[in-house]
Amino acid sequence: MAASAADFKLAGVVAGFTLGFGFLTTWQAIKQTASHPRPHRSPFIVMVWGEILANIGIGVVGWLFLERIIPLGIPVLCSLLGFWVFEIHFLIQIVINRIMVVAEKRHQIVIVRWSVAVFLTLINIAVFCIWVPAHLDPPPSEQYVIANRYWDRTSKLLILLVDAALNIWFVLVVQHRLVKHHGLSKYTPLVRFNIFLIFLSIGLDALLIGLMSLQNQLVYIQFHPVVYVAKLNIELAMAELLKEAARLPVVSYSDNGVYTRCFASPI
Repeated sequence: MAASAADFKLAGVVAGFTLGFGFLTTWQAIKQTASHPRPHRSPFIVMVWGEILANIGIGVVGWLFLERIIPLGIPVLCSLLGFWVFEIHFLIQIVINRIMVVAEKRHQIVIVRWSVAVFLTLINIAVFCIWVPAHLDPPPSEQYVIANRYWDRTSKLLILLVDAALNIWFVLVVQHRLVKHHGLSKYTPLVRFNIFLIFLSIGLDALLIGLMSLQNQLVYIQFHPVVYVAKLNIELAMAELLKEAARLPVVSYSDNGVYTRCFASPI
């Protein structure tokens, strides 16, 4: 899996985009962290910085290999997958955290949170068992290479479906519970922005699946940080929009004659 001159050029372009999006995203994370009274106790803030660190880890390890500073082997492959695991879990849990803010049945969200975590963990375990042997030089068996050819795309597709389903759920909850049922029209921009988010998120995940046709998979891995940093930037913008909407002094009248308070911020 030696890197060619074309691989270095492509990886350099991707690294440039990663640094650009990374600077903007990190700045947003710093501002939201500074505005929180107890950031170390906020699951949202912790997951945001965990996502940033995971993306940095993937980028650094990938570049060290491309520069031939570290050799290809099980430690490199496992470290890349380890960062990828945190990258996936943190971002999906950030989405679920956003749903929890507006959902009515909190216990249902807790069940979904753990169910999604278990489901993604099973995918991660399967990827470890197939992807690492398939990328060893030489692989222990050609069957690993064949299995990875199909499973790698399948795992990315499953993650895409989970991400899309959670975002669609958020739109439905906001639209039906807050806008229509409670009459909180201030959340209408959230619906519109999240519809845009769904299409963009699916597009970014689809881009990753399409880029799997690259010959050098460690160059392909360099696309992970730029895609997930961009998605994290969107989540930070969504959290800020939800935070601003929650501050608006709007209450609604419930069936039992009691005025209900506005919903909390995800941060």
